[in-house]
Amino acid sequence: MEKYIHFIKKHRFDILVACSVIAFCIDVFFKMHTFSLTIFALYLMGYAADSERSKTNIEERKRLELKGLTKEDLKNIEFVKSWEEIRKKGLIKYSLIDGGIFFGFVLCFVYSILSIIIIKNLMNTISADPSNMLSFIGYTYIAGVISGIIVFRFLWIYNEQKFIRLTDPLH
Repeated sequence: MEKYIHFIKKHRFDILVACSVIAFCIDVFFKMHTFSLTIFALYLMGYAADSERSKTNIEERKRLELKGLTKEDLKNIEFVKSWEEIRKKGLIKYSLIDGGIFFGFVLCFVYSILSIIIIKNLMNTISADPSNMLSFIGYTYIAGVISGIIVFRFLWIYNEQKFIRLTDPLH
C-alpha cells in the first residue's frame, strides 16, 4: 500500500492531468458539465498534497541551513539524491516510462489544446463521431509519447553531466 501511495505522490500532476482530460471528454460527449467540478476537486487535492510536502521541505531546509548551506547547495543536494535513484532505473526506463508515458500524456493534453485553438472547426469534426475523438486522442498521444521520449533522452544527457559535475571532485 505504501508503494502505491508513494507512486501517487510522485506522479500526482500526471494523474491530475489524466483525470482532467477524461472529465473533458465526458463533458464533450455526454454534456454532463463535470469538467469544471473535476478541475476544482483535483486542484484541492493537489494543494493539500503540496502543503504537506512543503512542511517537510521547510523543516529539512531549516536543519540544513543551520549547517551553513545555501539555497543553491540545498538544490544541488536534492538533485544528486533524486538523480541517483533515477539513474538506477536506467536510460531506457527513464525515457520510455517517465518521458514517453507520463510526460507524453502531458504533451498530449498540450497538443490537444493547441490543435483546438489553431485548427478552426476541429471541435465540430471531433464531436461529430466518437471515432474522430478517439483518433484525435490517439494521434495526439502518439505525438506526445514520441516528443516525451526525445525530450527525456536529452534531459538524461544534461542531468548526467550535471550529476558528474556535482559529484566528481576533479570537475
